[in-house]
Amino acid sequence: LSFVVAFAEAASGGVNLTQVVLIVLRMTLFFGGALVAAKYLERVVAWGHGLGVSQGLLATVVLIAFLYAWAAEYIGGVAAITGSYLAGVLLTRTRFKAEMDDGIHPLTYSLLAPIFFISIGLRANGRELGDQIWFTITLVGVAILAKALGCGLLAKVCGFSRIESIRVGVGMISRGEVGLIVAGYGLSHGLIDQDVFSASVIMVLVTTMVTPPLLRLAFPRAKDRHVGSVGETIAKVPEEVSGN
Repeated sequence: LSFVVAFAEAASGGVNLTQVVLIVLRMTLFFGGALVAAKYLERVVAWGHGLGVSQGLLATVVLIAFLYAWAAEYIGGVAAITGSYLAGVLLTRTRFKAEMDDGIHPLTYSLLAPIFFISIGLRANGRELGDQIWFTITLVGVAILAKALGCGLLAKVCGFSRIESIRVGVGMISRGEVGLIVAGYGLSHGLIDQDVFSASVIMVLVTTMVTPPLLRLAFPRAKDRHVGSVGETIAKVPEEVSGN
């Protein structure tokens, strides 16, 4: 998506060979610089960890993620999420991975995630779905079938059984925050309009809600075996007591 947006923005003013080369050079500069800087990330994180202040490690990690996001946007000309994602991938290779997870998860789920979902909800306009109701229904249907059939068939090709392939396909139906990020980024850069964005938000919500009950239908035997084993165990208790 970052590459598409970069070239789309260049094309809006009449793309030429010089602009294409410049875009590629900026991306190369960012990714190359990010990988070179990765060699020093563990030292920087260790420095933050040893500051002797409260949450020094967490503050250092968040700062690195923000710096990578900024560099992706203003140096590489790609989406900020590209930089933050790259920072996360590189930081997990340090010896502080477990400690970073313990600090990042509470911050994410108590502050950052709610702010993100609220911002997405405020940008969606349900009133505009009236004229696009059939498009929304079609989008939801295609999203469900594409994931279920695509992932299920691929699982079958890879050697999974029929029921296992169905479970894989059903489990992959849900779209989460990544779908919302892509939709929001597309809206902010003019790649999609408000109608498509609102329909995309509905699609993410519906696919997220239908996945758990569909998974329950795909795993009926597992529960039956569990209940049966518990029932058999309970039934044996009186026999063992009477035998003693």
